[in-house]
Amino acid sequence: MERPRILCIHGIGGKDATMGDIPGWADNWRSGFKCHLNIGNNESISFMKFDSYFERQDAGIVDYAKFISKTFLDFLFNRRRNKMMSIKDWMDDYPDMAVEYLQGGELKRILYTELRKNIASHRPDIIYAHSLGSLLCYDFFSEDENNTGFEHITLVTDGSQLGSKLIRGHIKYPIAQLPIKKWYNLNNDKDLVFAGRNILASHPNFKQVETYFNDNWPANHDGYRYLNHQKAVSEVWKTF
Repeated sequence: MERPRILCIHGIGGKDATMGDIPGWADNWRSGFKCHLNIGNNESISFMKFDSYFERQDAGIVDYAKFISKTFLDFLFNRRRNKMMSIKDWMDDYPDMAVEYLQGGELKRILYTELRKNIASHRPDIIYAHSLGSLLCYDFFSEDENNTGFEHITLVTDGSQLGSKLIRGHIKYPIAQLPIKKWYNLNNDKDLVFAGRNILASHPNFKQVETYFNDNWPANHDGYRYLNHQKAVSEVWKTF
């Protein structure tokens, strides 16, 4: 039986520079996938590099002002409709995102092109997208121009900020049904990188899997801990 091919997309933090380290984060991800999906070669698991595109950006005070303004205005709009949302909720949910990505329309287009190239060259059955990678994939697949041609792909997100109330002003919301085979979101309520919120979606091809852990100091945000969680194994990887 042919085993699935996987494209991995990391979050922020200069991960490209350490992608080849052994031991290292990418080596851990690769080992986990080879074990849980019975993959016998490294070539079936690829990693998308994109840090260099962020290095070309230079977010200044205007970019941060636009980001905070858009975020806060969306908060006020939702607060009028939902009296339960408070300033404390806003502070608790404030998303620590890459301002360059969320404010950079041109940067997003560059990253969409890079993702499309990676999909075309690697032909993945699974895309595993961590943190910022989950935002990139959601934005990409929710674009009208990408509504066909990806029906064979299963997206697995983890450490995702898509459930944060304050991210709604920056993405297509309510959460759209993606034109892919399946979307699993691995959620950890103890993830402190603004990623412990449920993604509110009830689409037939969406499933949230609770992958609780609280011993990965200091943030409980490790992509390897997510993919290696027993619930991820039993409810996601065992389906392949």
